[in-house]
Amino acid sequence: MEFCMNPEIRQALSDWNPWDKGEFPMNLLGLNRDYDLTPYLQAPEIKIIEGARRVGKSTLLYEVIHHVLKNHKNLLYVNFEDEILKKYSLSEIIYEHLEHANIDYLFVDEIQSCIDWVQFIRKMYDRKEIKQIWVSGSNASLIKAEYATLLTGRNLPIHIFPLSFHEFLTFKSILIESLPVSKKEQAKIIGFFTEYMEYGAFPAVVNRDTFKKEILLAYFEDFIYKDIVARHNVNALKVKELAIYLATNSAKLFSYRKIAMILQCHLNTVSDYLSYFKEAFLFEELHKHDFSLTKKLSHDKKIYCLDTGLAACVSFRFSEDKGRILENIVYCELRRRRHEIYFHKQNHECDFIIKQELCITQAIQVCVNLEDPETKKREMNGLLEAMQSYRLNRGVILTYMEEGEESIVLNSEKFAIKIVPVWQWLLGGIADA
Repeated sequence: MEFCMNPEIRQALSDWNPWDKGEFPMNLLGLNRDYDLTPYLQAPEIKIIEGARRVGKSTLLYEVIHHVLKNHKNLLYVNFEDEILKKYSLSEIIYEHLEHANIDYLFVDEIQSCIDWVQFIRKMYDRKEIKQIWVSGSNASLIKAEYATLLTGRNLPIHIFPLSFHEFLTFKSILIESLPVSKKEQAKIIGFFTEYMEYGAFPAVVNRDTFKKEILLAYFEDFIYKDIVARHNVNALKVKELAIYLATNSAKLFSYRKIAMILQCHLNTVSDYLSYFKEAFLFEELHKHDFSLTKKLSHDKKIYCLDTGLAACVSFRFSEDKGRILENIVYCELRRRRHEIYFHKQNHECDFIIKQELCITQAIQVCVNLEDPETKKREMNGLLEAMQSYRLNRGVILTYMEEGEESIVLNSEKFAIKIVPVWQWLLGGIADA
């Protein structure tokens, strides 16, 4: 294929590859995350970094680039958020660059905005024309639907989340080497945990001292208008109404039919819009556990938001309910730890059960505290029912501040329940089953 010299492409690539002019701009590197992606450089497969917008994917790519540049120079970074580059296909951009330089390492950011990338990437990989290929994207369907077929066996997916609480503390210059900590350190950690609950864990928000809510609202608008409305050409008002409803009801049971009635729209519309939210990683559904797949999919579900700060800034009541904020944080951490999770509901409800292969290995209940006798009875009943149902002799209740242990005997069976503050559990205060 013949390509004429395109100064527009070359200038855009020059802007995005400042290391070609000399030193690597150190301001591109962020604070330390719990992701070390450099070992992936030993694997030949295409690395696909996925996750919501603003969670730090580009910064992690820059860290890999900085590492590569220590020993290699033939490297190209392409950012498809660039208004010029997104006008062209990846093949046009690459062949334009190859006119004057080789490429051993290729990094492509926000690839969902790129034209026909999969076929070209596969050809480059199969022909071994490029040693390493890394791509990132902020839309699950535009990435997975493509690489699930054409790139099967050729890719390694890496999912990036907002900051864990450990990362959050690192950003605040608090380094926790082990637990327990001193009373003074604990007070400081709890203060930061309150901030973590209120404003969430987007890296740029954590680094700010002012205008946190304004930034979160801007992110929310980007999710709605850039990730959903612009891509799917749908009713912006209804999409926004649904997003606010879901944020307000995060960590609650919901059904598509009930939402359709509340928002006065068709059931299929609700289903479509929810799929768009999931594609953008904004909301996720949690299913009730059932050994029947059909029943599992037909039950009511629970909804969780990507970030508690984002949910709180756009919702009407979520920020007032500390229990649901804690539950949302625990959900996100379980996903970050790559657990297969469900909730349990029969006569009582247990917030999370963890499945490994074919076995349920852990039951977790989340609440603010157990001071009220009725609350304690409800939380214990839900956890014990789940423990009995899945033959577990140990369970966990995560709280805001309380800690302790309970030993309960039912029908000659002994059950041990550990009560742990959420902040401590997030930092590894108990074994992660």
